[in-house]
Amino acid sequence: MALLRTVLGGILITATFCVVSATSANADPIRIEHERGTLELPGPAKRVATINWAFTETVIALGLDPVAVADPVDYVEWVEEPALPDEFVDLGQRSSPNLEALRAAKPDLIITIPDIGINYEKLSEIAPVLQLRMFEENRPAFQAAREVFGKIAKATGREAEGAAYLADVDAKLAQYGARTRAALGPDQQLNIIYFFDESTIGMFGDTSLPGSVMAAMNVPMAFHGEVNKWGFARGGLELIAPYAKQSVVYTNPVPDAILDKMFASPMWKFMDFTRNNRVYELPVVWMYGGVPSSLRFAKLLTESIENGPHQ
Repeated sequence: MALLRTVLGGILITATFCVVSATSANADPIRIEHERGTLELPGPAKRVATINWAFTETVIALGLDPVAVADPVDYVEWVEEPALPDEFVDLGQRSSPNLEALRAAKPDLIITIPDIGINYEKLSEIAPVLQLRMFEENRPAFQAAREVFGKIAKATGREAEGAAYLADVDAKLAQYGARTRAALGPDQQLNIIYFFDESTIGMFGDTSLPGSVMAAMNVPMAFHGEVNKWGFARGGLELIAPYAKQSVVYTNPVPDAILDKMFASPMWKFMDFTRNNRVYELPVVWMYGGVPSSLRFAKLLTESIENGPHQ
């Protein structure tokens, strides 16, 4: 009788294993449209390498630690949150990631952008490559970020988590928008700018990440002029002069030496927003990021306006 139970037990275990194996073998592959056509994965990616900060923050926001990250030191300075995991392989520069380090990380998916310097085929020799475009002419960056977020969620088998995250983002953007409008007042619009040096600024427009996030928040932007594919116009202080009666928010990080020279310039001092104390400072947030940076921008913008002008 004991021998019979053992034999039957073995048959049951074997049968169960066969059912599980058959189920796994018959599982539908994951297909994702990207810049190179259709990427097919046999199952959800678990070991993801990212060669763009927007993809890095997206993978982390979905609850998965990337196994390899490009430019992690500058990520901490320019993106800051979400925080990088404790352990990962440093791939070096985003424009030319270290292929040996990438191979050593043993990724089952590499996520990159189309205009990176390294050859797509070389990356494909290491692991499947998901190539996603973040910025292009006349396309709102926040819309692109949401689409990218959804594709990465699908590739990693985290579509439910991704949908919940986006729903939370939408709810928070509505809340932040109401708070910002209340603090800003009914007659003011915002100029979002960055200081390249002591005489050159960038002004973000409608298609930029801040511009398209502000549209989702229903917060008015002052500048609607021509911009490059990243959504900003670049020039001297004369660029902002026509919008000087509106408020200004400048982004970080910016070296103190540049700020000191800009704020000391006669033209800056002459601007209506300077003379009437309508200049706000924004903490570090990545203006070319994905959905996590979009949410961080909305939160920090709201808090900056509520906390009052830069002194």
